[in-house]
Amino acid sequence: MSTEHRTAIVKVFVTKPLEIEEPDWCAGHRDDRAEFKADITHHGREHVLEVGGFPLFRAMLAQAPYSQHAPSVPALYVEQLDLTGSYTPDEVEDLADALVEAAARLRALGRELDAVLEEDR
Repeated sequence: MSTEHRTAIVKVFVTKPLEIEEPDWCAGHRDDRAEFKADITHHGREHVLEVGGFPLFRAMLAQAPYSQHAPSVPALYVEQLDLTGSYTPDEVEDLADALVEAAARLRALGRELDAVLEEDR
């Protein structure tokens, strides 16, 4: 009978707090558990662009300073919400009006982003 010990290599996550710089516009972190440093993303205040009862977009400033696949500088993160459906002629008019208003609000958020980027220069 052999008394040799077998070994195996097992990948484990090492968890420890990591202190990072946080921009003034960051609204905090939804989940303070990032598996990798590259997963850390700063998010600004969330804006749901809803006009006339139509939730159209969700937008927020975002920055993933350690990621290779996301902007390392602040950017405006925009999600299109579900607009799928059938509309009556009046609802189409309301939706078109909502899109025009949402475009104006997106432009305003773009100007806020420009101000944030200007501060970093």
